[in-house]
Amino acid sequence: MSRRPRAPLFPISVWPPFVDALTLVLAVFVLLMLVALLAQRGLVHRLRAREQELSSVREEKARVERRLRALAPRSAISIDDGKVILQGEVLFDSGSDALKPAGEALMTQIGHSLAALLAAESDQMLLVGGHTDDRPIHERFASNWELSVARALAVSRVLIQAGVSPARVVASGFGEHHPRASNQDEAGRAQNRRIEVLLVPIRSVSSR
Repeated sequence: MSRRPRAPLFPISVWPPFVDALTLVLAVFVLLMLVALLAQRGLVHRLRAREQELSSVREEKARVERRLRALAPRSAISIDDGKVILQGEVLFDSGSDALKPAGEALMTQIGHSLAALLAAESDQMLLVGGHTDDRPIHERFASNWELSVARALAVSRVLIQAGVSPARVVASGFGEHHPRASNQDEAGRAQNRRIEVLLVPIRSVSSR
Protein backbone atom coordinates (compact mmCIF):
# COMPACT_ATOMS: atom_id res chain seq x y z
CA MET A 1 0.00 0.00 0.00
CA SER A 2 1.44 3.35 -1.04
CA ARG A 3 1.93 6.05 1.61
CA ARG A 4 0.02 9.25 1.18
CA PRO A 5 2.43 12.25 0.76
CA ARG A 6 2.65 14.38 3.88
CA ALA A 7 1.01 17.79 3.58
CA PRO A 8 3.44 20.76 3.75
CA LEU A 9 3.70 22.53 7.12
CA PHE A 10 2.86 25.92 5.53
CA PRO A 11 0.57 25.43 2.60
CA ILE A 12 1.15 29.05 1.61
CA SER A 13 4.69 30.48 1.20
CA VAL A 14 5.50 32.86 4.07
CA TRP A 15 8.63 34.25 2.53
CA PRO A 16 7.14 37.07 0.43
CA PRO A 17 5.20 38.63 3.39
CA PHE A 18 8.22 38.14 5.67
CA VAL A 19 10.51 39.86 3.17
CA ASP A 20 7.98 42.69 2.75
CA ALA A 21 7.75 43.18 6.52
CA LEU A 22 11.53 43.16 6.85
CA THR A 23 11.82 45.68 4.02
CA LEU A 24 9.22 47.91 5.71
CA VAL A 25 11.08 47.79 9.05
CA LEU A 26 14.34 48.62 7.30
CA ALA A 27 12.68 51.52 5.45
CA VAL A 28 11.27 52.90 8.71
CA PHE A 29 14.69 52.59 10.35
CA VAL A 30 16.35 54.43 7.45
CA LEU A 31 13.63 57.13 7.59
CA LEU A 32 14.16 57.62 11.33
CA MET A 33 17.91 57.90 10.79
CA LEU A 34 17.37 60.53 8.08
CA VAL A 35 15.00 62.50 10.33
CA ALA A 36 17.51 62.36 13.20
CA LEU A 37 20.33 63.45 10.89
CA LEU A 38 18.31 66.37 9.53
CA ALA A 39 17.31 67.41 13.07
CA GLN A 40 20.95 67.28 14.15
CA ARG A 41 22.01 69.40 11.19
CA GLY A 42 19.22 71.89 11.97
CA LEU A 43 20.36 72.12 15.58
CA VAL A 44 23.96 72.69 14.53
CA HIS A 45 22.82 75.38 12.09
CA ARG A 46 20.78 77.14 14.81
CA LEU A 47 23.67 76.97 17.25
CA ARG A 48 26.04 78.47 14.68
CA ALA A 49 23.51 81.21 13.87
CA ARG A 50 23.18 81.94 17.60
CA GLU A 51 26.95 82.14 17.98
CA GLN A 52 27.15 84.55 15.05
CA GLU A 53 24.37 86.66 16.57
CA LEU A 54 26.14 86.80 19.95
CA SER A 55 29.41 87.70 18.25
CA SER A 56 27.65 90.50 16.36
CA VAL A 57 26.13 91.82 19.61
CA ARG A 58 29.54 91.80 21.31
CA GLU A 59 31.13 93.65 18.39
CA GLU A 60 28.32 96.21 18.38
CA LYS A 61 28.64 96.74 22.13
CA ALA A 62 32.43 97.15 21.84
CA ARG A 63 32.02 99.67 19.00
CA VAL A 64 29.46 101.72 20.92
CA GLU A 65 31.60 101.64 24.07
CA ARG A 66 34.64 102.92 22.16
CA ARG A 67 32.56 105.85 20.95
CA LEU A 68 31.26 106.49 24.45
CA ARG A 69 34.77 106.56 25.87
CA ALA A 70 35.52 109.45 23.54
CA LEU A 71 32.91 111.42 25.53
CA ALA A 72 34.82 111.15 28.80
CA PRO A 73 37.58 113.78 28.70
CA ARG A 74 36.90 114.87 32.26
CA SER A 75 37.28 113.15 35.59
CA ALA A 76 33.60 113.89 36.30
CA ILE A 77 32.63 111.31 33.68
CA SER A 78 33.41 107.62 33.69
CA ILE A 79 32.50 104.76 31.36
CA ASP A 80 31.53 101.42 32.82
CA ASP A 81 30.12 98.55 30.75
CA GLY A 82 28.81 100.88 28.05
CA LYS A 83 27.33 103.45 30.44
CA VAL A 84 28.29 107.10 30.80
CA ILE A 85 28.27 107.72 34.56
CA LEU A 86 28.14 111.22 36.04
CA GLN A 87 28.36 111.75 39.79
CA GLY A 88 25.40 113.56 41.30
CA GLU A 89 27.41 116.25 43.10
CA VAL A 90 28.78 117.46 39.77
CA LEU A 91 25.27 118.02 38.44
CA PHE A 92 22.96 118.77 41.38
CA ASP A 93 22.90 120.25 44.85
CA SER A 94 21.82 117.88 47.62
CA GLY A 95 18.10 117.05 47.41
CA SER A 96 17.61 119.16 44.28
CA ASP A 97 16.60 118.28 40.73
CA ALA A 98 17.82 121.61 39.31
CA LEU A 99 21.06 121.27 37.38
CA LYS A 100 23.94 123.46 38.52
CA PRO A 101 25.22 125.86 35.84
CA ALA A 102 28.41 123.82 35.49
CA GLY A 103 26.39 120.60 35.36
CA GLU A 104 24.10 121.98 32.69
CA ALA A 105 27.09 123.11 30.61
CA LEU A 106 28.64 119.65 30.94
CA MET A 107 25.41 117.89 29.91
CA THR A 108 25.04 120.26 26.96
CA GLN A 109 28.53 119.36 25.77
CA ILE A 110 27.81 115.66 26.20
CA GLY A 111 24.44 116.12 24.47
CA HIS A 112 26.10 117.44 21.30
CA SER A 113 28.35 114.39 21.18
CA LEU A 114 25.50 111.98 21.94
CA ALA A 115 23.36 113.53 19.19
CA ALA A 116 26.15 112.84 16.69
CA LEU A 117 26.58 109.31 18.06
CA LEU A 118 22.86 108.57 17.72
CA ALA A 119 22.92 109.83 14.14
CA ALA A 120 25.48 107.12 13.39
CA GLU A 121 23.65 104.48 15.45
CA SER A 122 20.14 104.60 14.00
CA ASP A 123 18.91 101.57 15.95
CA GLN A 124 20.00 102.91 19.36
CA MET A 125 18.42 105.29 21.86
CA LEU A 126 19.39 106.78 25.22
CA LEU A 127 18.24 105.50 28.58
CA VAL A 128 18.86 108.21 31.20
CA GLY A 129 18.75 106.70 34.68
CA GLY A 130 18.72 108.62 37.96
CA HIS A 131 20.16 106.96 41.09
CA THR A 132 20.44 108.04 44.73
CA ASP A 133 21.96 106.77 47.95
CA ASP A 134 19.77 105.22 50.66
CA ARG A 135 19.45 108.27 52.90
CA PRO A 136 15.80 109.37 53.10
CA ILE A 137 14.94 112.92 52.11
CA HIS A 138 12.33 115.15 53.75
CA GLU A 139 12.10 118.06 51.38
CA ARG A 140 9.97 118.56 48.24
CA PHE A 141 10.24 114.92 47.15
CA ALA A 142 8.36 112.21 48.96
CA SER A 143 11.05 109.61 48.27
CA ASN A 144 14.46 109.04 46.72
CA TRP A 145 12.71 107.32 43.85
CA GLU A 146 10.83 110.51 42.94
CA LEU A 147 14.03 112.55 43.23
CA SER A 148 15.85 110.15 40.90
CA VAL A 149 13.05 110.42 38.32
CA ALA A 150 13.09 114.23 38.47
CA ARG A 151 16.87 114.32 37.99
CA ALA A 152 16.70 111.95 35.03
CA LEU A 153 14.05 114.20 33.45
CA ALA A 154 16.17 117.31 34.05
CA VAL A 155 19.16 115.74 32.33
CA SER A 156 16.98 114.46 29.46
CA ARG A 157 15.63 117.98 28.82
CA VAL A 158 19.16 119.37 28.48
CA LEU A 159 20.17 116.55 26.13
CA ILE A 160 17.14 117.30 23.96
CA GLN A 161 17.98 121.01 23.94
CA ALA A 162 21.49 120.02 22.82
CA GLY A 163 20.15 118.23 19.75
CA VAL A 164 19.13 114.73 20.83
CA SER A 165 15.75 113.79 19.38
CA PRO A 166 13.01 113.39 22.03
CA ALA A 167 12.08 110.15 20.28
CA ARG A 168 15.52 108.78 21.13
CA VAL A 169 15.46 109.44 24.89
CA VAL A 170 13.76 107.67 27.77
CA ALA A 171 14.11 108.86 31.38
CA SER A 172 13.88 106.52 34.34
CA GLY A 173 14.41 106.69 38.09
CA PHE A 174 15.88 103.86 40.15
CA GLY A 175 16.05 105.52 43.56
CA GLU A 176 18.44 103.79 45.93
CA HIS A 177 17.65 100.30 44.67
CA HIS A 178 20.61 99.77 42.30
CA PRO A 179 23.72 100.95 44.18
CA ARG A 180 27.22 100.75 42.69
CA ALA A 181 28.84 100.62 46.12
CA SER A 182 27.97 100.08 49.76
CA ASN A 183 25.91 102.76 51.49
CA GLN A 184 27.80 102.13 54.74
CA ASP A 185 30.13 105.12 54.28
CA GLU A 186 30.16 108.49 52.54
CA ALA A 187 32.54 107.35 49.78
CA GLY A 188 30.13 104.60 48.77
CA ARG A 189 27.08 106.84 49.01
CA ALA A 190 28.80 109.39 46.76
CA GLN A 191 29.24 106.72 44.08
CA ASN A 192 25.58 105.80 44.32
CA ARG A 193 24.35 109.36 43.78
CA ARG A 194 24.68 109.46 40.01
CA ILE A 195 23.18 109.81 36.56
CA GLU A 196 23.78 107.01 34.06
CA VAL A 197 23.33 107.46 30.32
CA LEU A 198 23.17 104.18 28.45
CA LEU A 199 22.75 103.41 24.76
CA VAL A 200 20.19 100.66 24.32
CA PRO A 201 18.56 99.12 21.20
CA ILE A 202 15.32 100.90 20.35
CA ARG A 203 13.57 97.53 20.09
CA SER A 204 14.32 96.85 23.77
CA VAL A 205 12.22 99.80 25.01
CA SER A 206 9.82 100.46 22.12
CA SER A 207 7.58 98.50 19.75
CA ARG A 208 8.80 100.66 16.88
